[in-house]
Amino acid sequence: MSFWWLNPLMNKGYEKPLEDNDVPLLGAMDLAQNQYLMFMEKLNSKKRKKITINTTPWIFWTIVSCHKHALLVSGFFALLKVLTLSTGPILLKAFINLSLGKGTFKYEGYVLAAMMFVCKCCESLSHRQWNFRIRRLGLQVRSFLSTAIYKKQQKLSNAETMKHSSGEIMNYVNVDAYRIGEFPYWFHQTWTTSVQLCIALAILYKAVGAATLSSLVVIIITVLCNAPLAKLQHKFQSKLMEAQDSRLKAMSESLVYMKVLKLYAWEAHFKKVIKGLREG
Repeated sequence: MSFWWLNPLMNKGYEKPLEDNDVPLLGAMDLAQNQYLMFMEKLNSKKRKKITINTTPWIFWTIVSCHKHALLVSGFFALLKVLTLSTGPILLKAFINLSLGKGTFKYEGYVLAAMMFVCKCCESLSHRQWNFRIRRLGLQVRSFLSTAIYKKQQKLSNAETMKHSSGEIMNYVNVDAYRIGEFPYWFHQTWTTSVQLCIALAILYKAVGAATLSSLVVIIITVLCNAPLAKLQHKFQSKLMEAQDSRLKAMSESLVYMKVLKLYAWEAHFKKVIKGLREG
């Protein structure tokens, strides 16, 4: 819980610059090969179940089934983080009531201080555990997706290779696999934000009454105003992906056929083309 297992590595880094031999090996569950084998086993089992009704299993649900336990555990820490974070205003109001002489028992101040300390410790630990576990899960997903893409690339025929350029495949690995690996983080971030918003509105309603509706109206208007901006961002992101695909395709072709470029002295021409794609 306190990441004490990093202490030996930190001590080595304090004494001298770290080298490759100083960094411990990955655990069995973090190795890309093991993650890939687990993913393919789940995918093949789903294919065997779906073959009777002639449907293709979704890659998304296969990923979820591979890491459902890790998702649940990280979800628990995310919920604990939200609940402990929401206790701050409640304890603060209790402190204010105590300072105004509205205490309910003799040692209420000590109890409130102890509760605040425990809640802050739980909040810090749960937030760090959630962040660590969700990032680790994202790395695991990206590792076996990248491995699956490279394995699939090795089995492509010449006709299929023409349909999927090397730039597209690099985009699959560097962009698509990365975004899928980020999905667990944004999934938990979405529902925890909704829960935290509901708790905050409930606390506000108890504190100021019907005036809470004004803040709710402002939140709704803000969300509605952000919707067109999100669509515009998605549009620009799609154009960026297309431009990146063209640039990676030109660079990979230049590297593969470097001998021909050197032979015909086409380096300057291809450099100009790549520079134009990068600036565009």
